[in-house]
Amino acid sequence: MKTVQNIVSLKGERKIICLTSYTYLFAKIVDETGLVDIILVGDSMNEVLFGERTTTTIPLDVMIWCARSVRKAVKNAFLVFDMPFGTFHTEKVALDSVVKVVKECDPDAVKIEGGKNMAEIIKKIVNMGIPVMGHVGLLPQKVRITGYKKQGKTEQSAKEIFEDAKAVEESGAFSVVLESVEENLAKKITESLKIPTIGIASGEFCDGKIAVLEDIIGLTQPPPKHIKPYDNIAQRIYEAVVKFAKDGTTEQSQK
Repeated sequence: MKTVQNIVSLKGERKIICLTSYTYLFAKIVDETGLVDIILVGDSMNEVLFGERTTTTIPLDVMIWCARSVRKAVKNAFLVFDMPFGTFHTEKVALDSVVKVVKECDPDAVKIEGGKNMAEIIKKIVNMGIPVMGHVGLLPQKVRITGYKKQGKTEQSAKEIFEDAKAVEESGAFSVVLESVEENLAKKITESLKIPTIGIASGEFCDGKIAVLEDIIGLTQPPPKHIKPYDNIAQRIYEAVVKFAKDGTTEQSQK
């Protein structure tokens, strides 16, 4: 089982590999490769598994139930629980929510979106003994304001994201996700922080990369523009169902 120290020590050594998993079966396959450093039970499951428009409507208890199944499967990777919208925006709510998560599904760390505005809350959670992964740049829980677009294009925006990343590090987080951040800014942040940066749609200079499993295996159709699918599982499932159905028709006709 990997630890915070294992993850941090990879900075500058090799790329840190991160994938989402929301179910026991997928988590077991991912973990058994031995090649994935971090498995994230992401609130992205709200869109991927349940077809919702954004990540923001998923209940905490639903994520905990999914994370419990993932926890049973993960023996090698470092397991991170993505705190959903509304569970960490005040100190009391954040601490109560994190305690509930730890007691009910036992992740190795939690992930929290936000920078300077979340620094004190991150610090409180870390002081409780729970590792925190930060998340700056594009914040999916705030897309009603920002939309899904590249962050850090203007000088002011780049300055704010850089300060957010520094605040996350200073608050005690062990790593930070950079989502949809301009590549040169992601490079500057990565070189400035002592903790690892985990990139998604932020170029090649981050210390690690993260993706949604269903995106890279071609289960998400159409796949996101920033992802290279490595298979087309959706098509293979479709073909398997067709074969199963035709076999059933053939069996019936032979009776």
